[in-house]
This record gives sequence, C-alpha cells and structure tokens, in this order.
Amino acid sequence: MRWKILITGGRVIDPYSGVDSFQDVAISGKNIAEVGKSLPVDQAENVIDASGKIVTPGFIDLHVHNYTSRGNQPSVDSDTTNLAFGVTTALDAGTATPGEYPHYWESDIQNTKVRLYSLVRMPDPYGPNPSGVSEVKDLITSYDTLLGVKFHHSQHFASLPLAREAADFGGGILMCEAYGAPIPQLLDWMNTGDILTHTFHAAFRFPIFDHRGKLWQKIRDAKERGIYLDIGHGARGFAFRTLEQSIEQGFMPDTISTDVHIGNIDGPVYDMPTTMSKMLALGISLPEVIEMSTRIPARALSQEKELGSLTPGSVADVVVSRIENGSFTYLDVLHEQRTSNEKIVAETIVYSGNVYNGSRYRPVEMSHKHDAPPGFILTET
Repeated sequence: MRWKILITGGRVIDPYSGVDSFQDVAISGKNIAEVGKSLPVDQAENVIDASGKIVTPGFIDLHVHNYTSRGNQPSVDSDTTNLAFGVTTALDAGTATPGEYPHYWESDIQNTKVRLYSLVRMPDPYGPNPSGVSEVKDLITSYDTLLGVKFHHSQHFASLPLAREAADFGGGILMCEAYGAPIPQLLDWMNTGDILTHTFHAAFRFPIFDHRGKLWQKIRDAKERGIYLDIGHGARGFAFRTLEQSIEQGFMPDTISTDVHIGNIDGPVYDMPTTMSKMLALGISLPEVIEMSTRIPARALSQEKELGSLTPGSVADVVVSRIENGSFTYLDVLHEQRTSNEKIVAETIVYSGNVYNGSRYRPVEMSHKHDAPPGFILTET
C-alpha cells in the first residue's frame, strides 16, 4: 500500500501552510506524506472518514503537570489528560525540581505515549533545598527533553536571576508566571523565546493593566520582542474579563495552554479542547484558536515545521475533531460565565503515525485518584 493512513473528507486547518479547505491527509510511517483533494482510498491501509469534521495538527499544550510518580500534588496522568483530548505534545511547566528530574524522566517522561518536554523548577536560593545554576546546566546538557527553567510565583524574586542564567545555558526557555512579580520588573528578565504564562489572569496581584486600565507598554513590547504570551488557564490563571479587556485594546494571546492539574481537572479547566472552546466564546475565530494551539506553540518549542504542521515530511500528529453546535456555558477562575454556540471535541488522534480514539475509554481502577477523568483510560486502536 502507498499510505498507512488516509484521512478523508474533512476541513483541513493547517495555519503553518495556510490551508483551510476540504482536503485529504495521507500518512506514511510516522510522517505526513501528502495533503490534497480526492486522494485514492484504495492506496491506504486504513481510512478515517472525517466528513463534517475538522482535521488539524496535534494540539500542543505549553503548560501541564504530569509528574504523577512523584506521589503528591498536583500532577495528572499524561495519556489520559493529554492524548485523550488531542494533545500530542506537552510541556511540563516545572513540576520537578533539579534533584527530582532524573526520576521524573525515568518514571514518567519515558513511559507516556505523548511527546512530553519539560522545564525544571528553580528552587529558591534561600529555600530548604537550593540548587546551583551548575546543577541545572548539567541537567540541560544531559536530557534533551529538558528545555529550560520555570520561575514560579511562590518563589523569592532573588531566584529569578539564577533562573535566567540557567535558562540561557544552551539557549533554553525561561517561563515566568504573570502574577509572580510586578509585570514591568518581571519582563525585564525575559528574552526572545521565553514564555509568560497566566498572562490574562484574574489580577489578584500584579495585573497586566496599569492604574488607567491600559495594558502595560512593556507587555506590548514583550510581544514585539518575541516573548510568547500564554493563556495558562489553571485554577487562578485565566479570567474572561482580563482577556476581553485586552482584546478591546487590540491585544491577543499567542498560545493557549491549560495548566491542568488535580485542582482544576474537574473544573474550570477540564482539558485542552474546553480551554480552546472558551476562546471561541470570546469571539476568537476557529483558525486563530487552532494556530494558538498548534503552529505558534510549536515555534515556541523551536519545532515549527516538525510539529504543529500538516506539511509533507512533518511528524504525523493529527487530530480529527467535531464542532458541536448548541448552547455551551463556560466558567473561568472567577466562576464568571460566557456562552458559545460551538464546542471543540477531539475524536480521533494520530500520534506519530499511531491512531487513538479519544472517545473510547474503558473503566479501570486508577493508581492515582485524580490522574484522569474518573475511572477511565485511553484505549489504543
């Protein structure tokens, strides 16, 4: 046979190549082979009918917590919270400290079906287990899954210069939380390619607006400098009113991410498609939402052509989703509501050329109670 998989009849949305039309997607091995109209079905081993659905690159979530073998909060299982909902590539946002990272890599990262990258959390220099910059540099050299450093909002500001130095080693990413310090001072430490997460938070401290309700100029400058402004929903990281106020001022997020963990998996976050659907509720178009969940986060990982794309030769990460029509109510971290007549539901997931069905689950006894939607795991087809 010419192809391993042929996805037919769907609306293909691939922001990287500028495609938004009804086409077929052919997969050979672990890569996209061809995208075109009316490709011959008799040349494929497996045919997926995507009629009435959208076909996109696999979703990329730049803020997850998947260190479940750690045995404590806040992580959730990677396969049942990522792959089951169309996320084929994820970035763990600093769940592990430098001392924990080798265990995290061996017990979790190697054993998940998704492509799981990570940042290491830089401990406070005045905390009980301080880590030197040299230790983090050694880890970045040793593990190709470790892409940089996370500065957590609970950390002493004195750890930020150390995090910056460690991230700079090997051209790594520095991720900062928008409520981790006053925005102007925080952004002074961030460079091109870094990620500001929880950007549109509930403003319980360090808002992104000045006293006049205007976006800090340094936020606008950060976008111009190539710093990625990320949703990072989480339990405190996203408020409808903040993003609406930003959109009114002509300012949009770069990337959509969940920050899903045990404290929000049962609401208000739930999963990546739900978070993406909330953007639809605010009037962001479907192609823009897909771009914020595929091409742009792939670029943030320095893998824009390999991931987040359906161009021939790219990795065969594909999501077939249906767009449900109806009346859907969504909540943010303030429990404020917005409604939408559309909802994104991931149905069939292709990860590196292997097919999974996001709607097919079977009851099991979970090893970690809060790891996944209660009582279910993903089954491979």
